Amino acid sequence: MISPLLDVVGGGLLLLGLVLISIGVYGVLRLPDTYSQLHAQGLATGPGVIAVLASAVATENAATITSAVLAIAFLALTSPVAGHAIARAAHRTNRGPGSRRSTSDG
Repeated sequence: MISPLLDVVGGGLLLLGLVLISIGVYGVLRLPDTYSQLHAQGLATGPGVIAVLASAVATENAATITSAVLAIAFLALTSPVAGHAIARAAHRTNRGPGSRRSTSDG
């Protein structure tokens, strides 16, 4: 009884995660400034990847679920730090909101 339910939940989480990651990648490629791209990147790495990893519950394999939980914990700790470091570097190089990326930036 629980296995079909886990399959549906796992498939739903996988689909949700892939949609969020697709939206995030599209945003990184299309948005004009660093801060907007950083917001889109946060959508992809935060809820998107976590939903994909949470879909590992459908496998009913303890080792896979444990690995997914550890990866989710690692992402939850490192993603905000990386985003802050990128935003700080953008601020220090005077790439404020509204500034365009330049292809001549070596």
